Amino acid sequence: MNIIDTGYKRGVNISHWLGQFHAERPYGAAWFGADDCAWIRAQGFDHIRIPVDGRVWAERDGPLLEDKAEPFDRALGWAAKAGLGVILDMHFLPGASFEPSSQQNQVFTDLALQASVAGFWARVARRYAGVGSGLRFEILNEPVAAKDEDLNGFNRRMLGAIRESNPDRVVYITSNRWSHFDRVVALEVPEDKPVAITLHFYEPFVFTHQRANWMEFSPDMPLVRFPGVVPDLTGSAPAGHWVLQNAGKVLSYAEIEEAFERVQKWAASHATGREIHIGEFGAYRPGADEDRRYYAACVRAAAERRGWGWAVWDYRGGFAVRDEQGRGTPVLEGLFPNVLARS
Repeated sequence: MNIIDTGYKRGVNISHWLGQFHAERPYGAAWFGADDCAWIRAQGFDHIRIPVDGRVWAERDGPLLEDKAEPFDRALGWAAKAGLGVILDMHFLPGASFEPSSQQNQVFTDLALQASVAGFWARVARRYAGVGSGLRFEILNEPVAAKDEDLNGFNRRMLGAIRESNPDRVVYITSNRWSHFDRVVALEVPEDKPVAITLHFYEPFVFTHQRANWMEFSPDMPLVRFPGVVPDLTGSAPAGHWVLQNAGKVLSYAEIEEAFERVQKWAASHATGREIHIGEFGAYRPGADEDRRYYAACVRAAAERRGWGWAVWDYRGGFAVRDEQGRGTPVLEGLFPNVLARS
């Protein structure tokens, strides 16, 4: 199968399909298919990032489970037909979960578990070794290691396992603490040239995640505008919650530009010539339409000004670029200002 290397400039995450699936959207369900890939390509996207829960692809040290890997195989065919590149993002691995309710980081320090996970990645890599260069691997989504050096060692071991069968495939590594911009300073970039950097950006969080119940925000939290000034959030989260300290904060494009500039300066001395990809960013649907549209445009502009690619979160979830009726959302309009002409 020949997946074309599209350059990975403008992508979208296919969330809640093979990772973070749930009762309403079970694993590999038919809500995503070839027609969706065609629609995504028609809007102007050139790649998709598919979060995968690696914990369901194999029993420990066992072979890959065909019924679990098969939906991803089908997605490769749909993407190839639509002319889309694909990122296989290991959203979870045994002993590695970023979710607050089930956070795990054993894989970074338990060397026996780490060896098992390296074996798993080696089997995945062998399975897709014959797929064209337009398939890229992402070692792990949003790691939360206790120490940065533990993540660096983990990355080296996983990369070694992948390189046994895929010496030239682009592989993404990321920073510690949820792929945060500020932790990239501790990331060790291997000499291995096909290695690229992926980071996530959701700042200002008080805007992008407003009223998100998984963040312990109340559903009647006052509307946070972007640009704007954060209102009094008393009662919007449990006592002592960090978000309560944001009242009165000025939110503007300057905050985004400053964050991107810090990463650019780091890259100039620590990742010269390496691709940087913003693997996730977005704004949750309770925000005002015009604010989400503007925010998407701001992040897109900050990335593209520096020649960085991006993949917005997400396709048809809570941060969607496509709504329940199949139409483009304000987020899509911010990413592609002339999108209405293509819908």
